[in-house]
Amino acid sequence: MLPNLVFQDILKILAGLVVATGIGWIFECLGFSESNIITVYILSVLIVSVKTKRRLFCLISSMASVVVFNFFFTEPRYTLFAYDRDYVVTFLIMFGSSLLTGTLAMEKDRNAREKEEAALLAKNEQMRANLLRTISHDLRTPLTSISGNASNLLAKGDNFDEETKKQLYTDIYDDSIWLIGVVENLLSVTRLENQNMSLRLSAELIDEVIEEALHHVHKNRVDHVITTEIEDGILMAKMDVKLVTQVIINIVDNAIKYTQSGSHIAIRAWKEDTFVKVSISDDGPGITDEEKMQIFEMFYSGKMEVADSRRSLGLGLALCKNIIAAHEGELTVTDNIPHGAIFTFTLPSEEIELHE
Repeated sequence: MLPNLVFQDILKILAGLVVATGIGWIFECLGFSESNIITVYILSVLIVSVKTKRRLFCLISSMASVVVFNFFFTEPRYTLFAYDRDYVVTFLIMFGSSLLTGTLAMEKDRNAREKEEAALLAKNEQMRANLLRTISHDLRTPLTSISGNASNLLAKGDNFDEETKKQLYTDIYDDSIWLIGVVENLLSVTRLENQNMSLRLSAELIDEVIEEALHHVHKNRVDHVITTEIEDGILMAKMDVKLVTQVIINIVDNAIKYTQSGSHIAIRAWKEDTFVKVSISDDGPGITDEEKMQIFEMFYSGKMEVADSRRSLGLGLALCKNIIAAHEGELTVTDNIPHGAIFTFTLPSEEIELHE
């Protein structure tokens, strides 16, 4: 890798010298003074210094510019000698100006890159701060519920009837499942942010993936009507089955959380060109145009109240967007007329080979 970069930088120096010499010849034919030609070479060094990003190449480019200028534009032509001793001063000034200009350009470029890195670092730190603040705020409720219910069962369990115990067990289970989902999303977000999300692609049946996802959605699904419709009979897509299952779980869980009891959630899959499309629609209150522009942003949890009064961390849809993008697909949200929302994502389709 390093030799290739060095070779590329050398080519940039040569290209700069060739272009500067060509312009110098044009200037000479037009009767421009040598000072204008020298300025062209200094400009060439400036450009090369910005493009190469190595101080050594700035020095080489400065020295080469002086030598080439001497070779082509001073008497005697096409030699490295100069009749006029004043040219020695000219060469020194040209070399110093080129080197100084190139060095300043490199320094400015380095400062700009440092500012970009500092801004990126500040953004990452702000993201971590937001994550920690959100986690500490939103995880407190389920953890408090789990510890409180467990404490009641330990201290007064013998005095509770079976129905009360079952309700406490159910609350503990629901809160723990929610926490597991949060942890899964956090781990996946971390992998995506660190670019460690390696896809384990395989051809999978869409109906089986949807069925597996529905086994893991929030238990409140019993209060909603969930239907599935798979077109074209056997429909297969190329995917990381675990990640796509998580996408379906997150979207369906959102539909459950943000719609009233008894709402209808429809999951439909069909093939379109070289892609498989999966849509998850609901007939809830829908999503405003303003929220559509922010709904896939990290930590955005919307303005609507969640049915179980527990706020979302705002990671689920952002994670879904990144997972689908990693599959070279697209995740979009549209209105479900007359009311509700439709989330649609695409995956590369996989043809089925039948061997007789």
